Amino acid sequence: VERMMVCLCLETVRCLEDGIVGSAIEADMGLILGLAFPTFRGGALRYIDSVGVAEFTAIADKYADLGALYHPTELMRKMAADGRTFY
Repeated sequence: VERMMVCLCLETVRCLEDGIVGSAIEADMGLILGLAFPTFRGGALRYIDSVGVAEFTAIADKYADLGALYHPTELMRKMAADGRTFY
């Protein structure tokens, strides 16, 4: 499950960075309402925040050898270093 969550969450981050969605809440609501993402998790970006951006980035790095889908973005790495969150 962890491996699947990592690429889903990272793709959500990329959608936010690329302007495909306008905000973290918009991305998370799209996942909850469109893909039936577990409501109690609050969406992919809320999930990343609950784990911690730095911890999530470290988890994603474990799977980096599986391809680009598993590579955290530079913005995520900066957020992790600065202690920032999506919310």
